[in-house]
Amino acid sequence: MTRSISIGYQLEVTGMSMETEIDVRPPYFLLGTQRSSKQFWNIPRLREIGITRLTQLSETDPIYFVGWDMLADLWREIALLQQCLRTIEFDTNLKTEWASHLLYCYLLLVQTAPVESRPSFIIG
Repeated sequence: MTRSISIGYQLEVTGMSMETEIDVRPPYFLLGTQRSSKQFWNIPRLREIGITRLTQLSETDPIYFVGWDMLADLWREIALLQQCLRTIEFDTNLKTEWASHLLYCYLLLVQTAPVESRPSFIIG
């Protein structure tokens, strides 16, 4: 079983809530198999550098980042991951691929979702 990233946003239009899913091109929506992903997100170094929400993937899924405030938290964690990637002991190709997929999906979401919308970034 693989983990994947889903992104989209909810927008209120004339009293009605409209949800829009953003299509993510392959392979950017993939975040590894559940087993390898759990192993990665359970690495103590990740918590040491301040990654807290994404490390929940070592125990459970899905995890949700909903709204602009939570997306700001996700951005902080992606930045920490990128800054410290070299110091994290794990398969180089996998950790680099996953970090780039997180970044790609994040940037696609914030560039696509209207400012007045409620964005969502789901990993599960």
